[in-house]
Amino acid sequence: MPKIRKDNKGRNLRPGETQRSDGNYMFVYMLGKKKKYIYDTDLAALRAKEKQLTKDADDGVRTQEAMKITLNDMFKVLMDTKLQLKASTRANYEYLWSSYIKDEPFANTPLPNIRKSDILTFYTKLLKKGFAINSLESINNLVHPALELAVDDDYIRKNPSKGVYRSLKSEGSGKPAKTRIALTKEQQKNFLRFISKSPMYSHWLPVMVVLLGTGLRVGECTGLTKNDVDLENNTISVNHNLIYRVIDGKAGFHITTPKTASGTRTIPILYPEVAEQLRALIEVMDALYPEDLVMNGYHGFLFRNRSGYFLSAHNINRAIERISIAYNAEEMDQAELEDREPSLLPHFSVHNLRHTFCTRLCESTNDIKFIQQVMGHADFSTTMDIYTHITQENMKEKAEVIKGHLVLI
Repeated sequence: MPKIRKDNKGRNLRPGETQRSDGNYMFVYMLGKKKKYIYDTDLAALRAKEKQLTKDADDGVRTQEAMKITLNDMFKVLMDTKLQLKASTRANYEYLWSSYIKDEPFANTPLPNIRKSDILTFYTKLLKKGFAINSLESINNLVHPALELAVDDDYIRKNPSKGVYRSLKSEGSGKPAKTRIALTKEQQKNFLRFISKSPMYSHWLPVMVVLLGTGLRVGECTGLTKNDVDLENNTISVNHNLIYRVIDGKAGFHITTPKTASGTRTIPILYPEVAEQLRALIEVMDALYPEDLVMNGYHGFLFRNRSGYFLSAHNINRAIERISIAYNAEEMDQAELEDREPSLLPHFSVHNLRHTFCTRLCESTNDIKFIQQVMGHADFSTTMDIYTHITQENMKEKAEVIKGHLVLI
């Protein structure tokens, strides 16, 4: 009969259990043909781990294998399975992971050791840094699927990120999403009129008119070619984007297809000013740009910078900022001379031009399906949310005007 081993407190040790010379406990077991070890300072705690090992083995959970795998490893596996991802989307995911997640302690921790509190602490830290709750969603959309894949591969029993983002959002944590700014009718007229009369900024008029008058996303607009414009039928075909991204370690311009099927669309030219600017631009573009730009089979790009190369969102945003500053300075001087309040432009970006167009559209029609198609919204609820928000704002303005004319007694 084998001799029963005891620890220094006289307690019987089970097969595989040992008390080391430093007083700590060790349990040795076989994983396939390899010996594996777990340790603890307390015998009861060690046996709890042994029990969990047995349960994991019975349930097919590969806990010990997972001890050599981190969240960073799972993200790489996840990306390797996403064969249909566009290069630009993949580059964006990898940028987000590298910038915000990769170097976090929990991302370099063995999968079974990641706790829900680790995810909550990380998300909370981002919110404290100034992340809006909607921006945090893009991070959660990477962390959660990577951990879900670990669950599916039987490395961990449950996903520690489950419900964390949703609970923070329901609590109203973090900065609220930025309020969309739409220029008023007066502001958009002032903006375009100032550009048209300015010797310094008049070359920006065509792209600003098209952005404000079509609601195109910036990449859809800067990627427009002569072949996309049908002035006989007054339509624009939207079938590709021009983007500036770091892909495979190289920064540059790339042509991509629209993100969703609804992004590919043919839209009507609703403003005559848009048709006028496009017609004038097409007539002179060969003289303006003797050297044609070709990318991925596309050529005849309408909008270029002064060097004849592609325009980026950054170029346009810088132009908007300079134009707004110049306009506001001139308007303040003029208002002082005329002894009136100045009509200033707010701080806005190129995306606000799209929202301005959408606002004018919602003010003009209640045909939500038409608005959705023109804007290229993939989700009907996106269009409905914007329409509801805009019409409610208009209701408030109209109510204030009407109240001044109503008398009951």
